[in-house]
Amino acid sequence: MRGSQVKRIFALALLGTLLGVSVPVLQGQAPQRPTGNVENGKKQFAARGCVSCHSYSGQGGAGARLAQNPITFQTFVSYVRKPKGTMPPFGNQIPEAELADIYAYIKSVPPSPDPKTIPLLNQID
Repeated sequence: MRGSQVKRIFALALLGTLLGVSVPVLQGQAPQRPTGNVENGKKQFAARGCVSCHSYSGQGGAGARLAQNPITFQTFVSYVRKPKGTMPPFGNQIPEAELADIYAYIKSVPPSPDPKTIPLLNQID
C-alpha cells in the first residue's frame, strides 16, 4: 500500500508540474482564426454593402470606423453576427471564411495620414 501511495503522490506532483508549465504557455497563445484573403475581402466588403456605412476603406461614416480598430477576429465575427448598435444583424448569412477575408481586408488598410503632413491643411489658419 505504501508503494502505491508514493506512486500516486509522484504522479500528482508530475501532473501539477506539467500543468504549471503548460497553462502560462497556453494562455499566451492567440486563438486560431482562418487566414483571410485581402482581395476577396475587399470585394465582399463592397458586395455585402459594408461600404455604404463604413466607407470603401473602412474609415467610418454612418457606421463605425473599422480600419485600425484593434478588435480580434472573434470579436469581429460576434459583432457581425449579433451587433449591439444600429448595424443590421447578419446572423450566419456570411460564412466564417468570408468574414476572415473581410477582416483581412480591414486589417490591411493603412492608417490615415497625420493631418500635419497634409500641405493643404497646413495652409488653413
